[in-house]
Amino acid sequence: MHMKKPTDISIIIPAFNAQNTIGGLVASLLSESDIGTEVIAVDDGSTDDTAAILQAIDDERLVVISQNNLGVYAARNAALAVHRGEWVVFLDADDRIEEGFLRERLKSARANRADVAIFNGWHTDNSGLLRRPVHRKQPYAQALNGHAWIQQCVAQKEWPHYLWLQMVRSSYIRKNNLRFQEGKSHKDILWTINLAAANGLFYFAGRKDYFYITNPASITHRQDYYDIRAYSYIDVISDILALSSQPQHHEIRTPLRRHALVECRHFLGLYRRKIANRQAARMRFRQRVTLRQLIAGVSNLSDLFFVLKFVVKIYM
Repeated sequence: MHMKKPTDISIIIPAFNAQNTIGGLVASLLSESDIGTEVIAVDDGSTDDTAAILQAIDDERLVVISQNNLGVYAARNAALAVHRGEWVVFLDADDRIEEGFLRERLKSARANRADVAIFNGWHTDNSGLLRRPVHRKQPYAQALNGHAWIQQCVAQKEWPHYLWLQMVRSSYIRKNNLRFQEGKSHKDILWTINLAAANGLFYFAGRKDYFYITNPASITHRQDYYDIRAYSYIDVISDILALSSQPQHHEIRTPLRRHALVECRHFLGLYRRKIANRQAARMRFRQRVTLRQLIAGVSNLSDLFFVLKFVVKIYM
């Protein structure tokens, strides 16, 4: 009788109109046959040949979920609801991975008994010639609990919230009831903060095993998408501040409030240069976030000057 290998890793990939890249990515993941893998590709209402390409792959390790176009966060939640692996990895359909990606990640996470292992990657373009590390200031080859990591990220002004850097133990996701907040943009920031706020053991590997390809034609650079991004930042800022006021997070209250100010800077950048309806965005911000909450995050003169500038633009 053929014994089925236990599933070590579930790889979750939302795919929307990804016909040019999805086949190659799935093939490279399935080629690592020495570990138990499950690739869950969620076709998020594609109108090209994405579905046909996925259906043509004859491999029992590939699970295909089809849904209407609900967005990447809803797609990831759909996959999380059915995944069976001991570990979870999140990938994007249009990026590339190093050879031995899964094997090396699994070895690292297990050896260090992590709840979450954080890796590194390259920012690159389609040529692959220009590349820079995704992060430089993480505590490499060390383990920290989640609260200490939040404090470290805020102190170093480097918050690597990218999902494809993470390998997360499934039991940790279930125990802490972690899901993605559905929406269009920037909700990976909230996922990572909630992942860390649950205070498990994080291990940091410097291995650059992922290529994040910058695509100037991507939806995030479309003019009509800037307003959506600004509204998403308002959700993120409001939720970080709400998290900071929970009694179990008193140890990270100050760093969370400081981080909310960092996201306010991103929001203000969009507000000043990109968005179409400033009045609506300003009203929404004021409804969700009080000035008192922002002032609580001020920790130095630079923060103070920023908040004064922010008050003039948004609250006056």
